[in-house]
Amino acid sequence: MKRIDITDKVEFGNNDDECLPLKKCVCGKEFPLWEFILGIYDNMPVECPACHRKMFFRLGITVYEIAE
Repeated sequence: MKRIDITDKVEFGNNDDECLPLKKCVCGKEFPLWEFILGIYDNMPVECPACHRKMFFRLGITVYEIAE
């Protein structure tokens, strides 16, 4: 399975735990908020009804220390 980073090609709302509402797919298909929801599991991707791309999301957090 090949993974392609499409983050900069889609639009999405704020995530809620393991769910991310996709507002616009790479193909240009737009969805009302919370109508098309991506999950975090790569073995259970969600398929766009328009272009049939299979997608999931990952959330990254970075913790920084500010040193004086």
